[in-house]
Amino acid sequence: MIVKTRRHGHSTVLSIPKSIKVPANTEFNVSQDNDGTIIFRPIHKAESDLWSDSSLDNLDYLKLRHEEQTDLGYNPRSLFPIGKEKPNA
Repeated sequence: MIVKTRRHGHSTVLSIPKSIKVPANTEFNVSQDNDGTIIFRPIHKAESDLWSDSSLDNLDYLKLRHEEQTDLGYNPRSLFPIGKEKPNA
């Protein structure tokens, strides 16, 4: 079976024939091999776990945290709760 890509706005769309029987609103992780092969893997409940998401393997968490603190202008972890926010100790 041959399918052809088409443009839709700024995206390239590849239709899945009805005979493949993919339910509507199914989510996929998409990757591309060095040879150009495009791989669509359906996301199952277990795969949506943050710890099993391989796209986050090389994320620099410390850099991201520093950027967020820079955007805020302070480190929220260095503040002490006051007023009603203060826990009963």
